[in-house]
Amino acid sequence: MSSPQPQAVDTPSNHGPIVGVMTWFLLAATVCAVIARVVTKLAISRRFTSDDFLIIAALALSIGQGVAVTLQVANGLGKHADTLSASQLDKFDKIDYASNLLFILNLCLAKVSVLQMLRTITPIQQHVRMVLGVALFVLVWSMSFWNAYGSLNLITEAALLALPLMIVWKIQTRLKKKGVIFLCFASRIVVLAAIIFQLVYQNRAAHTKDSTFKMWPVVLSAQTVQSLSIITACVPCLKPFLESLESGMLRSDDLRRRGLSGAYGYGSHNLTSLSSSRSNGRKEKSALASNASVGKHYKLPNNISTVVTGNRNEDAERDSDSQKSSARIIKYTRTFTVE
Repeated sequence: MSSPQPQAVDTPSNHGPIVGVMTWFLLAATVCAVIARVVTKLAISRRFTSDDFLIIAALALSIGQGVAVTLQVANGLGKHADTLSASQLDKFDKIDYASNLLFILNLCLAKVSVLQMLRTITPIQQHVRMVLGVALFVLVWSMSFWNAYGSLNLITEAALLALPLMIVWKIQTRLKKKGVIFLCFASRIVVLAAIIFQLVYQNRAAHTKDSTFKMWPVVLSAQTVQSLSIITACVPCLKPFLESLESGMLRSDDLRRRGLSGAYGYGSHNLTSLSSSRSNGRKEKSALASNASVGKHYKLPNNISTVVTGNRNEDAERDSDSQKSSARIIKYTRTFTVE
């Protein structure tokens, strides 16, 4: 019976095990965040929107990228290059290229998901155009060369922090709820910090011949960036945010989609028309109720008169309790005259 192989342990000459463990730990946290987002969204709004599908696609790419990093560890990531074979180095380079591609696409989808959410909740056209402009910039960034990745990534993350502040400021709700909404989006500041650490390690590893050993902190920080990018994109979909938003921007956005909003989603002309139509409806109900007042006589043929015995109070009770069978009974008295 063969003895079990010893588990890999992080050593000064092999940092691959810590990269592998942290990769799957971060991936598990990301999966939990997306599941929490999906469950909360379905429980509150009972529907999926485009930003939900984008974040699910980002999660799928994150899983693929995690598999790529695992293969990198198996082919020498965290070890000195002079201890690896030529075949391992060749595989490492190919997997590294695929991993970087998945990483950038993953970040692109996570950023666009946040932007799509912002576009949905704001009724202000100026903000919508700004969101679309940043989304276009993100798409261009995702197709840029790797050496332009770092600075442009910081710019896009800064935009994702500034846009929610401008949009939340216009929400018609209490200051406390505005703070809750903004803090949910401001959680992306941890992504900004992780990107800075990634760039620092990347600059240290630049132009080195021992890339497999020097790149392990860069890969680990990249895993942190992509996981935090998806997790923070899920934070605004949790219950406190949705409840705060429900009383503010979502209502104005609903009016905007129905064509009842002005420039800021609270058009006075259309809302006045809506209020006027409801007032007219109440007047019509009042007129109908007055025709059924107590003692009202209706002349019928053959010397028969009918007296309605209902009153307005009974009508109100029937309206408030329309499910009872008594609410459907019309009471009247017939009087016959014998000549």
